[in-house]
Amino acid sequence: MGKLPLYKQIQSYYRERILTGELRYKDRVPSEQEIMDEFRVSKITVKNALISLAEEGLITRIQGKGTFVAQVNDEALSVNSELQSRSPADGMNDIIGFIIPTLKTKVIQKLVDYVELHAKEAGYQTILHITRESSVEESKAINKLTEIGVKGIIVFPTEDEKYNESLLRLSLDKFPFVFIDRYLRNIDTYQIISDNAAGSYETINYLLSKGHQNIALISPDNTNTAIEDRTLGFEKAYIDRRISIDKTLWCHVPLDILRTDQAEPYVTAFLNLHPEVSAIYALSAETAQIAYQSLGKLDRRETEIVSFDNPDLPGISYVSQNENLLAQAAVTLLKSQMEGEYLPQQTVIEVELILNDQLP
Repeated sequence: MGKLPLYKQIQSYYRERILTGELRYKDRVPSEQEIMDEFRVSKITVKNALISLAEEGLITRIQGKGTFVAQVNDEALSVNSELQSRSPADGMNDIIGFIIPTLKTKVIQKLVDYVELHAKEAGYQTILHITRESSVEESKAINKLTEIGVKGIIVFPTEDEKYNESLLRLSLDKFPFVFIDRYLRNIDTYQIISDNAAGSYETINYLLSKGHQNIALISPDNTNTAIEDRTLGFEKAYIDRRISIDKTLWCHVPLDILRTDQAEPYVTAFLNLHPEVSAIYALSAETAQIAYQSLGKLDRRETEIVSFDNPDLPGISYVSQNENLLAQAAVTLLKSQMEGEYLPQQTVIEVELILNDQLP
């Protein structure tokens, strides 16, 4: 069985929004450019998604005006009617929810592919909700999914992992759900995560063994569990070697700057203040891409970069997560809960440091 193509993921996302009434008849659908920007995909991918939605009778394109929700055809209405007619008491025994913060990163795109694949193999359909890194939208998604009676939910928490009463309620009610990638430390439930600390530990040991003394850490300025654990792995590598850490070489990019055109100047200014930096460890693919641009501006391409997650940059080593095993474990543990087992646990999936001399 192949992975779900990107255009199918986008098609599924808008189909679900239309059939659940979030987008209504005559509502404007985002333009091709807006969808390209939101999902970071090509124009042909968006065109394929929109053509497929039009073929389903869910949208209509009006020349010179844009794309709008169509009057839903009988076939689509019958599918939606079946979903809506099931009460929470009946339960949607063949459907699970998957809540994600964005579809912009390759890691999350792969997780959507693999969750859908393993859920289908287990006999379940998947409803996707995107929160756009909003804890408010996360709560709405949880409430919507439980209202329509899904049997279980996989949650990739928002970036800042703010306390969420809806998530706490799921835990207190022992409703089947699993955290994937990130988690909230104050909520006792099933957690599927990559070994973030070990990935960082191996990376920093690798850089130190190459003789790098001044290693910069560049990271989003937030305190989610993934970033915290990656930072702890960085520190442990220094502590185990009895080397002092110079935290003036740590650059935390504020979230309100990170995804704007001010991010690169922000990192460039930091690196310009620290010409002694010979290597950079970026805690995300996004910050690795920004650091790469900054080094180019400063004509310092000899500075080595290692990224957590593949930044798709030439010659850059990176820590690779195993999205297939993450998704498989999430579906397996969700299924065990739906079958009556409740033993909250954390499952840690190994990561791999891919060195640039191993790259094709």
